[in-house]
Amino acid sequence: MEVADCSLPDMFRAGVQRFARQQAIVFDGRALDFAAVDRISDRVAAALARRGIRKGDRIGIYCINSDWFPLAYFGILKAGAVVVPINLLLNPKEVAFILNDAGARALFYHGVFASAVNALRPLAPDLAFCVCIGAPPAPPDIPWAAFSEAEGPAPVVAFNPAEDLAAILYTSGTTGRPKGAMLTHRNLVSNIRSTLQAMHVQPGEERFLVILPLFHAFAAMACMFLPLMSGSTMVPLSRFDPLHVAKMIA
Repeated sequence: MEVADCSLPDMFRAGVQRFARQQAIVFDGRALDFAAVDRISDRVAAALARRGIRKGDRIGIYCINSDWFPLAYFGILKAGAVVVPINLLLNPKEVAFILNDAGARALFYHGVFASAVNALRPLAPDLAFCVCIGAPPAPPDIPWAAFSEAEGPAPVVAFNPAEDLAAILYTSGTTGRPKGAMLTHRNLVSNIRSTLQAMHVQPGEERFLVILPLFHAFAAMACMFLPLMSGSTMVPLSRFDPLHVAKMIA
């Protein structure tokens, strides 16, 4: 198999074998190594499968920069589903349009967006369930712990990297409604490999400070996929504060 023809979960797991005990994500005073990221995202995938999520289903992520974002993202991918990242600056009607247009069956959201999710819920009736991250959810939503601490193996998914979608990224909609750009596993794996080469990333040796919002296409590539596919460390910040950024760089 050509390297560009592997799936994103296969590419990630190959790195885990090399860098299992390396720090993968450092956020808010806690650190996860690659083995932990692999294990938790497997649990998320298993929980999704138990709730009826199947290959090709679309799932939204409406979440601040954090360790939760990549854990949910990779869990969705491992379930064979398609990630639909949500721009955090959109209003509930705009978020509902994207979820409906993508045909999303579920939504992972951070607790800070609970009021927005309550407002959009009647506008997105096809959502089978919502998972609340970082705060206790109000019923009927499911707590993140039910996914991150779930038991059981991740589902075994047979990917066709050239055809199977990994993510749908929505445009800004400057000339009308946002449009979903449909990206396959091959699209993203090829981009990761070329960007790693262009940036001369040294596997297992780099640290990426993540300020750009991870829902954005460039940020997902340069600040999440690059470190997590190269044994490097990503350090996401939930918001931009000049003093905090300076301290984190130091």
